[in-house]
Amino acid sequence: MRNFTFENTFICFTEKEDGNQRLPENVERLKSQLALDSIHVPNQKHTNLVLELRQYNGQECDGLYTVDKNVAVGVLTADCIPVVLFNGLELAVIHAGWRGLFGGIIENGFKLFKNKKNVKGFIGPSIRGCCYEVDLQFVKDLKVDEKFYTIYENKAYLDLVNIAKSKLESLEVVDIFDLGECTKCSGKFFSYRNGDFESRILTFAFMKE
Repeated sequence: MRNFTFENTFICFTEKEDGNQRLPENVERLKSQLALDSIHVPNQKHTNLVLELRQYNGQECDGLYTVDKNVAVGVLTADCIPVVLFNGLELAVIHAGWRGLFGGIIENGFKLFKNKKNVKGFIGPSIRGCCYEVDLQFVKDLKVDEKFYTIYENKAYLDLVNIAKSKLESLEVVDIFDLGECTKCSGKFFSYRNGDFESRILTFAFMKE
């Protein structure tokens, strides 16, 4: 498990050595280590929805927003991008796969913030442009700007992280921290593209009092 602290906001993500975070016993271990009562994770379905935690009761969505201190929210990933938005008073953790990313999930999460002038962003472990191979027709169908992919041997290598960063910049997110590690080729994380079909990374965050 690795963690970063940005003033009162604590951001954490797991590695392979922490085990599959779909398993409750592994999540319990994290909660115990950090003295957390719970880590709230949404019912993820590759949507573009981010919901307020106080109104969440199991609906399908791919991000949670909270203003409550010492309350952790998180998402499970295995190549998709975990995005954390925070300003010290508000917090959202978002699961951004290609569907959500192109469907506006980052923008939808940002809309929930009351103070939009001081929002910062954190991008956790995810598949990078070096490894995210897709068909050329895929990027053409999505009308992806050519600056976000390269072509090699008639395949496109799509850089979802830079698309996410571009979206954050367009929202005037003031500071973006990108971990810069690829889930597929680093060897440190579970990766769907590497055959980890059932195992997941947990990225979560909470605000301290």
